[in-house]
Amino acid sequence: MKKELWLFLAKLAFFSVVFGLLWFYFVQEAYPHFLKPVVFPFFKWVGVKKWRLSILLDHFTNLIPYLALVCATPGFFKNWKKTILALVVGLLVMMIGHVILSWIDYHYYAQYQRTKAFFRRIFHFYLLNDALPLGLWLLFYPRVLPRLFGFLRFGKSGPAETASM
Repeated sequence: MKKELWLFLAKLAFFSVVFGLLWFYFVQEAYPHFLKPVVFPFFKWVGVKKWRLSILLDHFTNLIPYLALVCATPGFFKNWKKTILALVVGLLVMMIGHVILSWIDYHYYAQYQRTKAFFRRIFHFYLLNDALPLGLWLLFYPRVLPRLFGFLRFGKSGPAETASM
């Protein structure tokens, strides 16, 4: 079990660095162009006049930890159907989250500009967006966490633990 945990952590670090470099050198500039066909019709529909990419692009990097977590998960190739589902659905959910975060950011910025009230209201949405990769990963791989971290046991205790209580 310890070996599997160390292997997972090593793969997680490796994929985080690789995907991070790919993102910052190649994908970050292209990502907004990829979203434009969906973003601008949605923005027109909800009344958003400006996409504040200079601020939001830093929060779109949450794709990196999600991809790294999925790729580092034990059984990546063995459970290839689940991996593809986790990648496609997870990335789609995160992209939709980016569009919604952009809308929320514009809404609060239009009302409050760069005041304390703006930051108090938008902080929670940024935090939720930044934590989304871990939550999605746990939804797709709920048994991996207790498997890697043996001390995390959820649910009913086993027969040996019941007898000692």
